[in-house]
Amino acid sequence: MTYITPHTPEWFKALEALNPMQAAITKQIIELAGKPDVCSACGDYPAGDYRVVGVTFGPRTDATIRLCNDCRDIRKETQGESYEPL
Repeated sequence: MTYITPHTPEWFKALEALNPMQAAITKQIIELAGKPDVCSACGDYPAGDYRVVGVTFGPRTDATIRLCNDCRDIRKETQGESYEPL
């Protein structure tokens, strides 16, 4: 499988096809934070890059995301998502 580094132009293109609202929100978060190495969901730092288990951007490309520990735990608990570090 291929992994796209979160917050790169290629990643945003893939996310826009999968979830345009999340792509727009993440762009705003990064703009407000003033740097790309922040959490995709809240803008906190530090944040790690993860593969979203069971979600793909395409046939051979696993979905990825950049999350802080709190957002990763919240999404895991409330949305049932599972992650593996990249």
